[in-house]
Amino acid sequence: MAKNTFKQPERVAKQKKQRRKLQLATWLNDFIGLDRLFGEDNAWPIRHIDRILWVTALLILYIGLNHNAERLVRRIQRTKIQVDELRSQFTVLQADYNRSGKQSELNKRVAALGLTGSQTPPHKIVVKSDEH
Repeated sequence: MAKNTFKQPERVAKQKKQRRKLQLATWLNDFIGLDRLFGEDNAWPIRHIDRILWVTALLILYIGLNHNAERLVRRIQRTKIQVDELRSQFTVLQADYNRSGKQSELNKRVAALGLTGSQTPPHKIVVKSDEH
């Protein structure tokens, strides 16, 4: 029994085969001479040069992305170290600022100018509600 298939005209089938005839491979073969490199009888690399170049491009892209990711990881680590140093510096400066505002520290600084603090405690002023 015969198999039902779609029959293409003969010239269309030949055009498709000719068009698919590895334009890149023929150009590279003419330009570089790949048949001399691989040998006249070994046409496999020449036939599949487009796939080989595609895989090579993907590998180069993969390697480039890995280098970029490693560079970003190193930059993040360096930034974390800088942030930790700045945070510790901020903590030290904040502690010094808070300590410098205390009355005992102020008395030490104004003593060099010849000023002294009062020896008596401050007086509390009490105003009665009927006096105002």
